[in-house]
Amino acid sequence: MKVGFACFIFCVLYIFVSCTKDKVPPREKCTDEVSYEEIKFLIDRKCASSGCHDGSSGYGDYRSYADMKTEIANGSIEEEVILKGTMPQEDTLSEMEFRLIQCWIDNGYIE
Repeated sequence: MKVGFACFIFCVLYIFVSCTKDKVPPREKCTDEVSYEEIKFLIDRKCASSGCHDGSSGYGDYRSYADMKTEIANGSIEEEVILKGTMPQEDTLSEMEFRLIQCWIDNGYIE
């Protein structure tokens, strides 16, 4: 009877420990400096297109660096593109495009 109870306790503890939320390790920061001018072509093509972040949709205006400052300051670009991967909605980023945006963000959104 003692072995059965000990096995039961072990199984309960194992399930409890294995069901805890996995911690996601922090992502590696990019050290390559990328400026807005270097990724403007990408933002124009993937973000500031008609109906998205073109200033007429209500989702922010990404047609210039100055227009993006609010989204930069509140962290929404990093959250949506890098952390959640939900942007761009109607397109995808290649690994190189993703890396360029990640480096731009990681180095302080250099103008």
